[in-house]
Amino acid sequence: MLTRTFFPRPPFTAGRFAPLPAGAIVSRDSSRERLLALRAGLFAHAGAPLVRGAGQSGWCGADAPADPALPDALEAALLLGAQLGDEELRRDALRACRLVLGAQREDGSFGPDTAPQGQSLFALRGRMLRALSHAYALCGERAILSFMLRYMKYLKESLCAAPLSEEDALHAADTLEAAELLYNVTGQRAILPVVDLLIAQGTDYASIFSAFPYRAPISRVNPEAAAPGGENEYILRLRRTADGANLCEGLRACALSGVASGSGKHLSAPEAGLARLLRQHGAACGGVTADPLLAGTHPSRGVRAAAMAQMAASLETLLACPGGEHAADPLETLVYNGIDAAFTRDYRAVQAVQQANQIAIDDAARYPLLAGGASLFSCDGPDAVSLLSAWPRFLQHQCLLTRDDGLCLTGYAPCSARYRLGGAFVQLHVSGDYPASGRVRVSLSLEREAAFPLSLRIPAWAKGASVAVGGEIVPAEAGALLTLNRQWQDGDELLLTLPMAVETQPCFHQAVCVCRGPLRFAYAPPCDMQTAPDGGMLARAKAPFGVALMQGAPIEAREEGGSVSLIAQAAPLPGWGLRGADADQPPIDAPGALEPREVTLRPYAECPVRLSVLPLAR
Repeated sequence: MLTRTFFPRPPFTAGRFAPLPAGAIVSRDSSRERLLALRAGLFAHAGAPLVRGAGQSGWCGADAPADPALPDALEAALLLGAQLGDEELRRDALRACRLVLGAQREDGSFGPDTAPQGQSLFALRGRMLRALSHAYALCGERAILSFMLRYMKYLKESLCAAPLSEEDALHAADTLEAAELLYNVTGQRAILPVVDLLIAQGTDYASIFSAFPYRAPISRVNPEAAAPGGENEYILRLRRTADGANLCEGLRACALSGVASGSGKHLSAPEAGLARLLRQHGAACGGVTADPLLAGTHPSRGVRAAAMAQMAASLETLLACPGGEHAADPLETLVYNGIDAAFTRDYRAVQAVQQANQIAIDDAARYPLLAGGASLFSCDGPDAVSLLSAWPRFLQHQCLLTRDDGLCLTGYAPCSARYRLGGAFVQLHVSGDYPASGRVRVSLSLEREAAFPLSLRIPAWAKGASVAVGGEIVPAEAGALLTLNRQWQDGDELLLTLPMAVETQPCFHQAVCVCRGPLRFAYAPPCDMQTAPDGGMLARAKAPFGVALMQGAPIEAREEGGSVSLIAQAAPLPGWGLRGADADQPPIDAPGALEPREVTLRPYAECPVRLSVLPLAR
């Protein structure tokens, strides 16, 4: 396992942080329970068979199709094995990676010759490079670097001969990230022209985010009006670039282009693009409505699991890029709400498309560009596999190395991070019930005294935050980093207090979402639950299901058993009903004469049938 991390080498532009290598962070407490459930649930069904049977795949030289899910399964296996201390899983994943290495062709290419229908071969190879980067961090084998260098040489020759297709250009981010990491590790300047070609031939997402021609829901475009080569070729191109997953990946491509070029246009584009995406198409869960095209802010439009996976990966990459600290708050919102809600509570299945106001889980057709059944939970399909590594990746980014040879806790999920600082091995142990509670304990284990800076991210919502350390209380500014420069000793502890006020956030017209810390809350109306023929879950809210929050009424938080709920006052809205198979938009004017009653709001991710965007009764 690698014991060091790599900041960008010149001429690349270094950010404030760098991720720790895979294996430096392990799960604890509730995080470990979550990963164990994922390991025994969805991964056992969809990931483990791919990893164990990799030798029969076209990725490894077999005369068989190359499963497009294997790169995601390998990434999940490598990170799960490291964070759970599961040596068998880690060994199986590294064996599969070595089979991929052994099947590389003489010209440097690898994997299948053709991609499955609807897939980009270039993008699939990029995803495999991402998995192999984790493998290198876990085993440090130079064969992985040699493999990647040979592929970069092949890529340079092929890109000079034939530029990326319009489809491949949309998916340059993973390959670009692997190329930059390879240069940072090896210092081989022959990689720099490949990076330049990827930036030049990749989609210009920076210009897209600057102009942002997606202020209206793109899914209103008539699919039949966009025939290739016809007078509506512009509409066809707009629809391709307006795919939510592509744009979320584009945030990462912009940031990586900025790291390589130092261009202010590229470095500033992710923050501006993210703000515009969330303002025009943001959902209460932290993702964007994209089913699969951008669909506005209507709370009954769908949020695609694949788009959330791409957004989470981009926000994690942004953390290590210049000026990327802004990504930490939206990353937590997305993971603790949207991504967590995409899983069943036992982590055995994934919902391909979720809704902020979700009054049914059934096979009814809801979205203009998707067939029926998109709201059903399933353990098969690309959406399920795309989220296999979402939680392990998130945990991997809870602690980062800082450029002043310190550590920064960017999140507070229970975990332990181990790294060598100040000439001594240091372990940080994070514990507590975050995000249900804002009380976090950080304890240090050191083999000997060491001086180094320890930074703590203070979320923008944590007004009045403070840290108790060494017998003193240190106030902290919301939305900033608190850096403690001390001579640390074995057994030192920090007690971090992040006040979590209950707030309402405007979402759609005059409707709001209720927030506390990074969590979003929802009203779960009474519903009928059934078991589908395939053993899955079917559910539908009983009519009438609508309520309106009483404006100005206090909302009380109750923490219990590692979870939290809110007690609010709400009035029934019997006139708020269905539009097709979905909840209609929240009424703009909720009548105030209705008798309010006490209701319980639960975390968004705990409510498969929910109303998380609610009107206000005045």
